[in-house]
Amino acid sequence: MLAAILFSCSPTSADDWVILFNGKTLDGWKPFRDTTQFALSDGVVVATSSADTQFLHTVEEYGDFELQLEVKLHDTDLNSGVQIRTQLTRTSDDGKVRPRLHGPQVDIGKSPGRSGYIFNQGNGAWITPEEDLVRNETMTNGEWNKLRVLAIGPRIQTWINDRQVGDVTNDEAYKNYPSGVIALQVHGVKRSPEKARRVSFRSIRIRKIESAR
Repeated sequence: MLAAILFSCSPTSADDWVILFNGKTLDGWKPFRDTTQFALSDGVVVATSSADTQFLHTVEEYGDFELQLEVKLHDTDLNSGVQIRTQLTRTSDDGKVRPRLHGPQVDIGKSPGRSGYIFNQGNGAWITPEEDLVRNETMTNGEWNKLRVLAIGPRIQTWINDRQVGDVTNDEAYKNYPSGVIALQVHGVKRSPEKARRVSFRSIRIRKIESAR
């Protein structure tokens, strides 16, 4: 039964792997705004769709790192994503600070699709160049898929099921987002029918990387 949550560089050295989600607790994670769309079930994080896009993010921020996790789309008409180096607030021109999640996102969706490419969440554009947004079949629909992300300086590389998908270097994106939280996304579904859509995450771990710059 679901239990709702209430609450161009070269690496020179790497820390040990840190388990971000061990299947037992969600210590170190916080929901962004909504507290009901993410739940623990049988050792995995299950995210259920609502009318609005929702996120579950780490408390800690990360700059250069390698991230590994597994993701499963239970419904292929739902898309998801994993935020990296993401900010939780935005300052308006008049100096007011308001909650607003924005930053690079590794796209996750049905196959064939654009899984593994980098979207600029909250800014309405792709970081991956348009000419590289070739639909791929790296995701296996309805099953668990391995995602690996390597972010070092302005370069972000992604792999799905051990096959490299993305490799993009964007100095402007790195200038705006040199570090930030990791966040799991469940996309909003407008005019949602009686059947909710779900995406699950498990085996989440990360290692920080020190880079020579």
